[in-house]
Amino acid sequence: MSWRGIIRWVAATAVAVMLIGGSVIGGMAARAAPARSSAAAIPTYGTPHETGKVVLPELSKDGPALWTQAQPSAPIGPLAVLAWTGTDGRLNFMFGNGGITFSDKKTLGETSFVRPAVVRGKGEGGFVAPVALAWTGTDAGHHLNVLYDVPGSTVKKLTLWSETSFTSPSLEWLNGSTDTLLLAWAGTDASHSLNIMQVRVTSQGLVQGAKVTFWNYHSAGQPELIADRTFSGTPRLFLGWSDLTSHRLMWATSPDAKTWTQQPAFAEWSGSGPSMLGLNEQLTHYPPFWMAWAGMGADAAHHVNVLYAPSGTQATTNTVKAMLPETASGGPVVGFNLYLPGKELLVAWTGTDAAHHVNVATIGV
Repeated sequence: MSWRGIIRWVAATAVAVMLIGGSVIGGMAARAAPARSSAAAIPTYGTPHETGKVVLPELSKDGPALWTQAQPSAPIGPLAVLAWTGTDGRLNFMFGNGGITFSDKKTLGETSFVRPAVVRGKGEGGFVAPVALAWTGTDAGHHLNVLYDVPGSTVKKLTLWSETSFTSPSLEWLNGSTDTLLLAWAGTDASHSLNIMQVRVTSQGLVQGAKVTFWNYHSAGQPELIADRTFSGTPRLFLGWSDLTSHRLMWATSPDAKTWTQQPAFAEWSGSGPSMLGLNEQLTHYPPFWMAWAGMGADAAHHVNVLYAPSGTQATTNTVKAMLPETASGGPVVGFNLYLPGKELLVAWTGTDAAHHVNVATIGV
């Protein structure tokens, strides 16, 4: 064969390999093709994909809740807390020390018909940081409850007898505070308006604080409330929800939990709320903004979806997303894997198998 013929053969072979490779990748994740916008360039990362997974023996009647530590400093204790409502209606949680390994299960006497919300505080004086849970009760009115310092010796509980919800609440600390929790929920009014209330942690117990009702924000499922964990800049809070009428994923931001600004909606839809995670935007080796949700509509199987963006401000304009092969009963949740900082994400969901097992996976890019 002449040199010219060899060159033609090599070129044709390279094209064929590229096509075959593209077909294989497309076959494995055809629904997961990156959706990049023409906005400012995203650093070169790959499409989100599973790098590991465990199916836990735990069963849940809704999606789970997940809190993860984002920084290698405080709080003291486990790096993650996974919480769920068992098929018997009782609240459960367990601890993780990195990756997809969870243990030390705790089962409470409290009950709910949907998932709880969970966060951890900061450990002081060498004591393991306390866990805080919030949930919608199984009482006739479905009143909201908050529990703090579980499973410690000074457990504090607050039942909000004037507040009710048709779904699960969300829980977060107020901009790094160690004594003020923020509770978000969708009300039982006809429009399922969103609400946020401050709950102060005092030595005398949990104290109900200021409340804001968003009469223009109407949720089809549980809302999501997170603090942006960037290391610098003005602290921000993210509030996410699925619109009651369109089921489009919406979000708003606030610097202080008092003044909120609605952001452009995501071009995604879900019957349950989204799960969001804000990380250090100064990172150069990992996308700092993530979101996960369960599909709906044409996606009758409710696949787990994830996306990332270079910053919270570009979360709807400059993203890469993927539809995972996993399917969820209720929405998935996303968290930071401190065991491999900057390399993997954690995603947890309740499976669509007959028993509804809780799953946890690591996601790489």
